[in-house]
Amino acid sequence: MQNDIIQTQGLSKKYGKKFAIKNINAHIKPGEIYGLIGRNGAGKTTLMKCINGQIQPTDGNIFVDGKAYKDQSAVRIGSLVESPNLYGDCSAYENLMYKCIALNIKDKKRHIAELLELVELDKTGKKKAKQFSLGMKQRLGLALAMVSNPKVLMLDEPINGMDPQGIAGIRETLVKLNRDLGTTIIISSHILDELAKFATRYGIIKDGELITEFSSDTLENESLSSVTVKSPNINEVYEALKEKYRLSQENFIDANTLKIQDGAEKHREISRFLYDKNIYLEEFRVDHMSLEDYFMHLTGGEKP
Repeated sequence: MQNDIIQTQGLSKKYGKKFAIKNINAHIKPGEIYGLIGRNGAGKTTLMKCINGQIQPTDGNIFVDGKAYKDQSAVRIGSLVESPNLYGDCSAYENLMYKCIALNIKDKKRHIAELLELVELDKTGKKKAKQFSLGMKQRLGLALAMVSNPKVLMLDEPINGMDPQGIAGIRETLVKLNRDLGTTIIISSHILDELAKFATRYGIIKDGELITEFSSDTLENESLSSVTVKSPNINEVYEALKEKYRLSQENFIDANTLKIQDGAEKHREISRFLYDKNIYLEEFRVDHMSLEDYFMHLTGGEKP
């Protein structure tokens, strides 16, 4: 527990007779970017709201920095869960000033200037928040979540509905926060290919239960789908491998290319074997499942 900045033990939330989340045992370590994955209604938002105190769990415990959540007088968790609450007739600066006043932040003007620069809203001047694009509103919501200089930042679908440029801007900001300030980030998203670009660990929720947690390294090692071998001597490659790796003519992609799917996890062994046989290769490529394909593999074909 002492190595986790956030840990939940048997965390459950029940509405009537139905569990929104059930017996969640999550582990988030300091400095991670933790991607929370699941279908709509799987329980991601409920879990986040329990952790940040928006709703009370029915059962279980939450620990922050090894201490019970309820015993901490000032837990520095910033959150942007669902749409940001903005004053539409106020500027970005004014929105942040109100939050700074509410939290009794010292040196408010300097702090606001730093936050606006961080989220690239420092040139919006007196423009009202209701005139902001969706991406600008999300970045302002991110700045509001950062007012208290939180050790943990929780974001629920922060890139939903955004254009590619807006998505890239949010990603770069989060990576910068994590890299420069050491902020631990918990983020849910349906855009798994985007999440895979910067998350370091993942948790998958299905029907209210956390079915697995895994690192980006685990994803790299366990999501192997195939090995592609290309050579002008492809028949020699085939003859060398066919018995040991149970190849057939169906493994031929074209006259110079083989694709090996059963046994892809043995790619280093295959590569070394062909090297020892002194067979010339034009290409030896290891292919991986995408995060979405891996998610579907673990959840029995369900799309996020």
